[in-house]
Amino acid sequence: MRKRLSAFLICVMLFSLVGCGSTRREEPCISPFSPVSDPPFAAEAMEAVTTEAPLAVLSIPEPRSDELVRVRDYAPSIFVDLRYAGDDNFTGYAIYAFRDAWLRYGTLQKLCTAQESLNAQGYGLLIWDAFRPQEAQYRLWEFCPDPVYVANPYAGHSSHSNGGTVDITLVTPDGQPVEMPSGFDEFSALADRDYGDVSSAAAEHARILERAMTEAGFVPYAGEWWHYADADAYPYEDLEAIRLPAEGQLFCPAGERELTLRTAPDPHAAALAQIPSGTSLTILGYAKGFARVEYLGQQGYVPLDELQNTEP
Repeated sequence: MRKRLSAFLICVMLFSLVGCGSTRREEPCISPFSPVSDPPFAAEAMEAVTTEAPLAVLSIPEPRSDELVRVRDYAPSIFVDLRYAGDDNFTGYAIYAFRDAWLRYGTLQKLCTAQESLNAQGYGLLIWDAFRPQEAQYRLWEFCPDPVYVANPYAGHSSHSNGGTVDITLVTPDGQPVEMPSGFDEFSALADRDYGDVSSAAAEHARILERAMTEAGFVPYAGEWWHYADADAYPYEDLEAIRLPAEGQLFCPAGERELTLRTAPDPHAAALAQIPSGTSLTILGYAKGFARVEYLGQQGYVPLDELQNTEP
């Protein structure tokens, strides 16, 4: 009996050791095209586990390619330092109030392709400017009425206002700067793509950035080494009325009227829910005059012109 028990225990131990060695795996990477959520606090997680009610799973639909989305929601590994959100720019003033970079989702997908290519080479990306409202373009033109460096808003609009253009630079994987031909908004010959007047290291870094961006589907601007436009153009009119809120939220107007949450950016799309007046809504994206929002665990679209920036 003792021999049988000993043999049984030895088998169990061997099986356990083999099992431990075979189940080790790496943690999965975060997909650049999946919205990133903050992890729950420990107490909240414990409460969710012990509750008897089934857990609700929030379905996050993939945005349309022409939808304006916040970069950090889908590509958290891309660094952002919006120079026009503060005074660290050629004007010395903040040009717009928001601090998050926004781009068309199709443009962001291409940017993630460039980021993956650069990561493999030991680099990363830092965004200096992305979507820029037309009203901000008028302010920039007041400070620098030179079409070589600032698009004339009276003659049209900047490609930044389409949501498909970025001002971007190369950094290390942890966000530290590398030598480039110049700083941001350099209004001299150092800004152009003739790198004969810069160091060999700066020229090489600029070429690495340009190669990754063009292969991903961007068109470089000859006058500014940091400026890249999506080869696929988007209509400016889609975003003409957008005024990004500084805190990332908009509010339903006060009053008796409710707002309809719809399945698509279409006034005739199916209704998901009725949103009471005065409700604060987190903005997830913009498409064709609508804002994509989340309300009571559901994502849908509401008309942008029926929301306001300040609390009722």
